[in-house]
Amino acid sequence: MTNDTSLGTRLKAELTKDFTVSVVAVLMALLTIYPLYRIGVSFAASFLLLLAIAANIPHAYEQYWPISYSGGAAVVWTISAALITSGVLIGAYQLALSFVESPYAGIIAYFVTGVVQYGIAALFMRVYQTS
Repeated sequence: MTNDTSLGTRLKAELTKDFTVSVVAVLMALLTIYPLYRIGVSFAASFLLLLAIAANIPHAYEQYWPISYSGGAAVVWTISAALITSGVLIGAYQLALSFVESPYAGIIAYFVTGVVQYGIAALFMRVYQTS
């Protein structure tokens, strides 16, 4: 099986396809560190929120989101997704904290957040495709 494009060209295209979403997601993840530190969220939960924003949001956008945005729309979409992700993870963390210890609460919150992230993206994709 042959492919006309070089490996370098395909790699560059893959890395820059959703570059705006990836960069904004990483910046939003870094911006969440200080507020989480100030409110006393554990390091594990803070790290998992960073992971949920910086890795899961670009992945959900690329794999499940049916509309491809560019420029300002991609920035707004990513900021909105990061704010929703932060709210869900912090809420799930606080709820889980009332039942289990801190490290486990962070893990539970991360998984709940992942289910919500990918669930919303998959649901939107399904609704978008049927309409």
